[in-house]
Amino acid sequence: MKWGMICKPSKPSFAVADQIYQLMDDVLLEKKVAAQLGREGYTVRELGDMVDRLVVIGGDGTILMVMRKISKPMFTINTGQVGFMTEASVEDAVESMRKVLKGDCFIEERMRIKTVLNGSRLHDATNEVTVHTSAVGKILSLRLIVDGMVTEELDGDGMIIATPTGSTSYALSVGGPIVDPSIDAFVVAPMAPFRHTASPLIIPADRTLQIKIMGKRDATVVTDGIQEGTLSQRGTLELSLSQSTAEFIRLERNFYRKVYETLSFHTKRHEV
Repeated sequence: MKWGMICKPSKPSFAVADQIYQLMDDVLLEKKVAAQLGREGYTVRELGDMVDRLVVIGGDGTILMVMRKISKPMFTINTGQVGFMTEASVEDAVESMRKVLKGDCFIEERMRIKTVLNGSRLHDATNEVTVHTSAVGKILSLRLIVDGMVTEELDGDGMIIATPTGSTSYALSVGGPIVDPSIDAFVVAPMAPFRHTASPLIIPADRTLQIKIMGKRDATVVTDGIQEGTLSQRGTLELSLSQSTAEFIRLERNFYRKVYETLSFHTKRHEV
């Protein structure tokens, strides 16, 4: 089993990377972390062709960046902010990695979204596809079509189509529901709808979704936080279940505990 290591370029991440490196006999390093450890390094894409599994150290943004380039099972250690997708913290990183190396773990697969804009396939989305107005402060008119049937029409800032993984991210901030990642479904969340009749939807992942522009204003299409292109009145955006999954190396099935702890639904007292 060949391992690779990628981490966010920060002091906390490099410190954890050094500790993890000491545990592993033969791990290949991405160039930035390799430079810190005084070893030979490779690009992210090169690692994708050379390794079977990855250790990714950083936050959710680091994980999403890696997934755009590599589709391999990854063990994730949080040195970022929320870290909802990560498995281990800085404090338990070494002990958790020991368990993984002993095989006390499993691989969790999560759905991704296949996105085709104007006939061209974009990067698969692990979190969400966002369609938002290209003109700040101007209303965007959208139509959602599911399996050929008009399902919703929206005047507002835009629309988020999330995976269950992304349901705890941007979609949640605009009023979307949290969906268990063991369920394959699209979470459709309107962004600042002008009419309050526009509601979030949960749609089975075996459906095909289309989004069309109904007015004259263009929309910007973003996948996992990266701007991909423009959707115009004559354009087409089609979303469906990708055959590629996101693979996470897990120590336990702890989604609901993660929701409870990470999103702070319970009351906490903060000292100033």
